[in-house]
Amino acid sequence: MVGRHGVRAALCAMALIGSSLAWAPTASAHGDTESVLCTGHEDGYSSPSLGLLPRPTRIHARAQYTCSGAAGRNEPATGTFEGSSPAASCIAADNPTGREVIRYADGRTSIINYDSSTTLRVAGLNVVRLNGEVTKGPGKGLRAHRTLATLADGAATECLIRTSVHHAPGGVQLEIGTE
Repeated sequence: MVGRHGVRAALCAMALIGSSLAWAPTASAHGDTESVLCTGHEDGYSSPSLGLLPRPTRIHARAQYTCSGAAGRNEPATGTFEGSSPAASCIAADNPTGREVIRYADGRTSIINYDSSTTLRVAGLNVVRLNGEVTKGPGKGLRAHRTLATLADGAATECLIRTSVHHAPGGVQLEIGTE
């Protein structure tokens, strides 16, 4: 039997896969100025815990990525995101920004600063797209886009039952140099 979090992860992954079908990476994850596409799963945490009413919130997330390049080679990577939202709730985050450190399996590290975002709720999914630039490491100077999808309806239900939600898992996609 698939648990509630398994269904949530599967739905988020499908949404991210659908959003990336029009894009194909043009180079490997090993070049300093080449495009990269990473997909995976994220565990996000908020402080304070999310409630029904929006409020300023700190966000910490840890992502497990598989990054791919034109040669068909896949490389694991991890991402650590630290950010904030001026008005987050169980239902949505409003204009989050932050910084992500990407650690590739070969030991290299990239830092991405996200300075803008858009948030959309579609068919029970919260989709947040952060926009920024790689400021250090592989991809330095390239634009980056980070898309996170979580189930909004599940979070709202949990929020009503527990009065607050601290943990929000979801599917995540990172695009570097894909203008």
